[in-house]
Amino acid sequence: MQYKNTYIKNIQRVEFTINNSCTGRCKHCSEGSQPATHHLNGERAAEVLKELAKDHKIDSIMTFGGEALIYPETVCQIHQVAKECEIPTRQLITNGCFSKNRERIHQVAQMLEESGVNDLLLSVDCFHAEFLPLEWEKEFVEALRRYYKGRFRLQPSWVGSEEEDNPYNRKTKECLAYFDEFHVERNEGDTIFPEGNACIYLAEYFEKKPMNYAFKCGDALYTTPLDRVNELVIDCNGDVIPCNFPIGNIYEEDIATMLERYNPYDNIFSKALLEDGIVGLCNVVKANRIPIDPEDYYSPCAFCKAVAAYGKK
Repeated sequence: MQYKNTYIKNIQRVEFTINNSCTGRCKHCSEGSQPATHHLNGERAAEVLKELAKDHKIDSIMTFGGEALIYPETVCQIHQVAKECEIPTRQLITNGCFSKNRERIHQVAQMLEESGVNDLLLSVDCFHAEFLPLEWEKEFVEALRRYYKGRFRLQPSWVGSEEEDNPYNRKTKECLAYFDEFHVERNEGDTIFPEGNACIYLAEYFEKKPMNYAFKCGDALYTTPLDRVNELVIDCNGDVIPCNFPIGNIYEEDIATMLERYNPYDNIFSKALLEDGIVGLCNVVKANRIPIDPEDYYSPCAFCKAVAAYGKK
């Protein structure tokens, strides 16, 4: 079934932010030092996914945080529905440090297998290791090896790129080597973006360039324009977000109503972004005397995110 809404073709991927609390305070965290305020209701999130799967051919879902496994029951409720709806890729990102109780760690590993998680990414790098001992993660790895049958990869974060020689990357390679005995698949990882804590603690590694005023909505890697939505994020406070700009909340109305109603041209910010790119967004910000300077940000996406956050106030 296709939605009548011309701005929603088919939702192919849904990401669930389980919570905004974490067991670490990492220097590279894009969320910074925000206080923990929300965690997603698993039953409601699972209902939303089931509703979406009726009308869309969803290829993949992801659960993450914060540290998602602080609430493993919520994670598993979502993945159980994803499995029942035959969504092929069911991912989880975790730092593996959610409990120091060995029995609970093994129980959760078994829960993940039973619920249908089939692609698990374990964050392993020097930033996590500063707050979360590798021995703690090792216990989780051993539990996964016993109970979990899906794909399992180590997920490092790199300063610059893996090839760059700096103290952080050298330490991250040592952290990865700690797990060599388990012969775990290693993902290529991700490059740290200058957001949140990274702007504070890793600023020397980022080159501040003038804002790219030629940027258009959908130019960023892995994104599509806001008038051709194919991915959604369900935030831990219940907000439904195609990309930065919330369109409703799952605790206030059903997802079908939100998507049928969705029109990015009804929002002055997303309308300007779609019609004139970052230049248009800058013009609206200036016209409304919003105290946000695009030159304070490392990327168009970071600027857009700041404007969207201001619009929610």
